[in-house]
Amino acid sequence: MTSFATSLIRASVAFGLLAAGLVLTSCDLASAGNTAILSANSTSPPTVRHRFEYTEDDVTEGGQVEVVSSIQSDDLDAILADNGFSRSDVVSAQVDSARVERLSTGTLSGADLYLGTDASGPVIARVEFDDPEAETPARDNTSRTVTGAVKSGQKRVFAQFDVEDPSDIPSSGGRVRAVVYYRLELEGV
Repeated sequence: MTSFATSLIRASVAFGLLAAGLVLTSCDLASAGNTAILSANSTSPPTVRHRFEYTEDDVTEGGQVEVVSSIQSDDLDAILADNGFSRSDVVSAQVDSARVERLSTGTLSGADLYLGTDASGPVIARVEFDDPEAETPARDNTSRTVTGAVKSGQKRVFAQFDVEDPSDIPSSGGRVRAVVYYRLELEGV
């Protein structure tokens, strides 16, 4: 066999491998089309409203208020169902942003929010209130990955609020609202 024939055979084999690779790649790209994205622009957006209520009894030895939220809107399960999905369809989940608003007292100076019922969950927001007396909402626009917590069924949010002076918490307690904006990638379309 001549050197030209050997080169021709090698080139044919290489071309065949390249063509097969392109076919396989196009299959992967086609399967990527079987996902859906739910975000703030969706018909039923993955936005969950949480409410925190606390009293002076919720102040820890470290001087923070620690409480778990109640959900004041549809939770992620209901939102997913409205869109024809369930948590098992979640490929990735992120918190796009969170807005935190003091509803009843200016004694709070900041907050750390975690997805779950304690501080072992992933952080979803860290905010500081610029003016302790103003009721202006604080916003955290940091995108944070929460896929594991969402897939495992976490719904509520655990909050650690920084308190200027715990004795300033009214006897009727305080209230805070947090709105959490998710971005979910789902398979099974």
